Amino acid sequence: MRATLRVLTFCTIPALARGVSVAAQAVDRTDVPRHGVLRVTFDPRIVAWDAQFVGGARLSLGRPLTGDTVGGASLPVVARLEQDVRTASGIAGFVANLGRSLLSVRQERRTTPITAELGLTDRLSVSVMVPIVRVATRAHVALSAAGANLGPSPRLANSGSADTAYGAFFAQFDSSLAHFDQNITNGQYGCGANPSCPARDSSASWHAVRDALHRTVYGVATDTIHAGSPFMPLDTSAAGKGIASTIGQIQQDLIGFGGVAGFGHGFLLATDSMSVTWMAQAIVDSAHGFGYGGIPFRNSFRYGLGDVEVAAKYRLAAGAHYAAALVGLVRLPTAQRDSADDWLRQSVGDHQTDFEGRLVQELIVGSRLWLNLAVRAGIQRPGTQVRRVAPFGAILVPFAATTELQWDPGDYAGVDVAPLFRFAPQFAAGVTAAYWTKQQDRYTFRSTQDSLDLAARLGAPTSAALIDVGTAEQRLRFGVALTYIGPTVEGGFSIEQTVSGGRGGVTPAATVYRIVLRTSRKLF
Repeated sequence: MRATLRVLTFCTIPALARGVSVAAQAVDRTDVPRHGVLRVTFDPRIVAWDAQFVGGARLSLGRPLTGDTVGGASLPVVARLEQDVRTASGIAGFVANLGRSLLSVRQERRTTPITAELGLTDRLSVSVMVPIVRVATRAHVALSAAGANLGPSPRLANSGSADTAYGAFFAQFDSSLAHFDQNITNGQYGCGANPSCPARDSSASWHAVRDALHRTVYGVATDTIHAGSPFMPLDTSAAGKGIASTIGQIQQDLIGFGGVAGFGHGFLLATDSMSVTWMAQAIVDSAHGFGYGGIPFRNSFRYGLGDVEVAAKYRLAAGAHYAAALVGLVRLPTAQRDSADDWLRQSVGDHQTDFEGRLVQELIVGSRLWLNLAVRAGIQRPGTQVRRVAPFGAILVPFAATTELQWDPGDYAGVDVAPLFRFAPQFAAGVTAAYWTKQQDRYTFRSTQDSLDLAARLGAPTSAALIDVGTAEQRLRFGVALTYIGPTVEGGFSIEQTVSGGRGGVTPAATVYRIVLRTSRKLF
């Protein structure tokens, strides 16, 4: 299970050496089951958040698609489209806008770990933890056409007739330009040896417009069937009118130079503004959209097996006022692999191997105050991930950016502390605090050919290190905890809140709810 979603272990401990029944601390416990005793723990937890810390600031999850102007800041496809529209329309200051939008997102992760721990001796135990994980996303958007200058691409709305119309337009445009260039080569328009020939300058400008229009429709990839932007300037917008004017002027100028019949086919533009339905279509369309799976704006969830943990614990000390234990843990790659086609995706698990070590300590002061301190550190082994390569902050990334990468997740460390006060022999309450830090992940291409293939699909060399940004984590959590110990069953409840995140990455501003039930049985 990804380290960024780990929470404090909440538990109870048995009677101390003096025979007094006490409540435990809200970190890992130091005791182990006695020889031949099986201890089973059921501790469901819920982690929920609708905001995250980015660069130290708390931002809502829906912020990239929220605002009066939604455009290229969080959509790489729109940023590229914006540049091409400036060239084709002649409007140097064109700013793409899908409209006024409000995106609401809430993420939730419910983990139900079942741990079986067997005492091999009175000081040594082994355990297996099997987590069942449910991840859920609630996403809803409100979209207004106010201020919009983009709409759905005709290829998204009606790919058959639109492709026919665009094919005829570019066939005529290319034929006219080729004929015009041949006339220049043949010395017409006074362009024999004259380096400042106006016709040659016009040809360069017209080719730039043609290429910009072609990228606007088909993107930069050579596969024009599954490429392009799902958005297009509105025909009633300044940009749409500018494009129509530019094309009309080129047609007139070609005829004016003489020797070229020109072309009369029009260029299709968007006729409708964006709506929630059109936005959802753009997100899921695999041919002319982003190609994500599932309906985007809804409540969705999925279940899966997380990464199973196998651990061994040795109790170093078990005095009346101080106890300590060492834990060695291996996290196995049993979870289902992530899919880059899940929009607003959450992982069920990392699907890679971790090695973790813990030192757990308990200090008993007087008869009522207990202080637990746990330190842990882990090494995450390299693996592979299928990701969509894009700059940090991009919320919708073209399917063409998908590639499998070598992945070296960052190592991590954490410190948990929990003082509790015993109000009665069976009941205690207190506060918790936890600090967590994880290094930045590292992504690289598996081969040079993978890098070249991605560059061909995106139209430019693209570094896999783009997605390293934001993968580091540093967080601080505070909470409260209650514990109870009965004759046969132990239990407790805790609530924690993430109050800050580090400046080097993205940290969910999560609230953590946890319940613990534990029982033991003598086997031999």
